[in-house]
Amino acid sequence: MRHTAAFRSVALATLLLVSASCVSTQLPPISSQGGSFKPLPDEEALWEESRDEEKQLLEKVYLYEDPLLDAYLEDVVARLNPAGMAANQSIRYRVRVVEDPTLNAFAYPHGSIYVHTGLLARMENEDELATVLGHEMTHVENRHMLRYHRAAHNKEVGLSVAAVAAAVVLEVAEIDALDDGAWAKAAVIDVMGNLIVGLGLQLAFLASVNGYGRGLEYEADEGGFGKMAASGYDLGQAPKVYEALLDDHGEQKKAEAFFFGSHPRLSERIQNTKLYLSKHPAPAAASDALADEATRKEREDEFNRRIRPVVRDDAGLNISMGRLALAESELDKVLVWMPKDPEAQFQRGRLRLAQAAAADKSPEDQRRLRGDAEDAFRKAVELDPDRPTAHRELGLLLYERKKLAEACAQFKKYTKLAPDADDAGLIRDYVREMERDGKCR
Repeated sequence: MRHTAAFRSVALATLLLVSASCVSTQLPPISSQGGSFKPLPDEEALWEESRDEEKQLLEKVYLYEDPLLDAYLEDVVARLNPAGMAANQSIRYRVRVVEDPTLNAFAYPHGSIYVHTGLLARMENEDELATVLGHEMTHVENRHMLRYHRAAHNKEVGLSVAAVAAAVVLEVAEIDALDDGAWAKAAVIDVMGNLIVGLGLQLAFLASVNGYGRGLEYEADEGGFGKMAASGYDLGQAPKVYEALLDDHGEQKKAEAFFFGSHPRLSERIQNTKLYLSKHPAPAAASDALADEATRKEREDEFNRRIRPVVRDDAGLNISMGRLALAESELDKVLVWMPKDPEAQFQRGRLRLAQAAAADKSPEDQRRLRGDAEDAFRKAVELDPDRPTAHRELGLLLYERKKLAEACAQFKKYTKLAPDADDAGLIRDYVREMERDGKCR
């Protein structure tokens, strides 16, 4: 239902009231106190609230389970972490990956960092990844949540207002932003957004959607750049993060609220980043080990090993969301990297089926795309005969083409490999039907 213009203006003004209250409170960074740092009483209370929120979030969110990826991300965080921050015992960073194709990352004030698979899948190298992680680490180190919270409290504006307003604003803002052509500012009620607002996770909403206002967000950018420079990362890669996020891959109507989307416009972030680089030129020879060519090559290889599966799996999520152009761009990269990966071939088959089902496809295009899907599923089965879902999809396509003996064989293989699957009974019915008709070998 569309609300009236007046109602929507009030809702938007409510959210802006919270955003406008982010006058910086003077607090030293945690790192400046080293091992002697102790959280202030209201800070300790904020951390406790954020831990409680995180427990609720973890009960509902889908985490991307890859221990080697988690260890790799935490290794990058350790490289970026200044000595003063690492020395204190009160706070420790922990990185978790959310199985979500939207472009988001956020940090709780007690040190938990969340990164979506969609954002990871857009990263091209570890330098870009360090740009994202350094930004979120600076929010924690510089105590942005506490500074924002105090400023809001001083103006008698409760943070709960943001969460209440979000339920309204997220409902209407997407259409307004898209009508104006400002897709980077549009908000979509995606799985994560619904979850955060539905559970009333006020701190997660502030960190992941609303942001802390231009001043603190730019401070987080600069803090991240400083961490990168100190660790030997290539600051010249930082603008490429924002440039990559500007590329919608033809999915103009699939805008979303994301890591940079509700902050200053991406184009402005690119300009600010380049301005920072002009004022802080990279030293001729960095002292960090990352400056060594062999070490950088080793890190590049590690990045590729850990991120390639994420790109593949994110393509699968985008297929489910109907973002087929983006999914195809991801799979194109993955199949160059891993042409013999059975899951990549399976996802290629899914993509071709989804493309064939599009309303604008001619019967000839549909046949061609379904033929491509069959080829991909055959390849997936060939590469790994013990993966059940490819047998099911291949069987359905063969049944459609009246290749019943082959279809029956694939169905039998599927039910043998996945006897307790939700649709195993239905597939067995297909087999019995073909056996009665004498079509199964």
